[in-house]
Amino acid sequence: MAMQSKQIAQPNLSGVDANTDPLSKILEILARDGGVIVHNMLTSDVVTRLKNELDPTTEATQVGPKTEHKTVNYFWGEKTKRFTRLAQRSQTFADEVLVHPILLGVSDALLKPHCASYWMNTGQMMIVMPSGNPQYMHRDSDDWPKMCSPTTEVCQVSCMFALSDFTVENGATRVAPGSHLWSDYKREATEDEITQAVMPAGSGMIYTGKVLHSAGANKTHNEPRYGLHMSYIYGWLTPEEAGCLGVTEERAKQLTPRQQQLLGYRCYDASDINGGRLWTVDYEDVPVGLGWTQ
Repeated sequence: MAMQSKQIAQPNLSGVDANTDPLSKILEILARDGGVIVHNMLTSDVVTRLKNELDPTTEATQVGPKTEHKTVNYFWGEKTKRFTRLAQRSQTFADEVLVHPILLGVSDALLKPHCASYWMNTGQMMIVMPSGNPQYMHRDSDDWPKMCSPTTEVCQVSCMFALSDFTVENGATRVAPGSHLWSDYKREATEDEITQAVMPAGSGMIYTGKVLHSAGANKTHNEPRYGLHMSYIYGWLTPEEAGCLGVTEERAKQLTPRQQQLLGYRCYDASDINGGRLWTVDYEDVPVGLGWTQ
């Protein structure tokens, strides 16, 4: 009698609905899997406005980075367009993404126990163009090596928003669910431990900085994959993006205090938890030091 081959179950990411599922369910899945797909985070109107407002920069941005460093090129993606300064370029980003209530709720739960406030790590368009290779699997929190180990707390909350449908063919984000719980962060994920965040436009994959993931390969001939990455970190960590340098003072004055704080136009004030103040101007909060109130 012929022996039957044992089928290995392919991992998958759980999905919830932004309009009906509570924050507690999102946090429960994040704790288990390290990532979760949240449908209906952005309406079709918001997606359209984001793409329209950012389209001039999308068209003007080259594929790949402006460097010949092989490692940077490999990570960035030679067929990927990336750009930041989204709060300067899009009011819809500032109002609908930067302060998205679900993302702030997750960040309040996972980051606030370890800091007085958190701020934007980066808001970044990631457009995977056709014929690109897959990005290598990585943990975002490796930007801060001492903060990324099996025993450290989560220091980063991220979301990859789909501004177009994410499919297997066009490079939907690859994820190794549960890899944030591994006892050995040096080991690589095998293909049978990896799934893809297939989701329609308007959905978002929320994940922590400790889960292995990467951009997939866009195997289509003429279908760019439009993704928008939004992430937050502890207010006492240095972010990937120099947020306030990408937003002019005049633009920043038009934003709400919360938007200003997330972008670095407010200081980090830990006075109420027996800490100090960071990111000041003349040891004043940024708007005061810059003379906005005069």
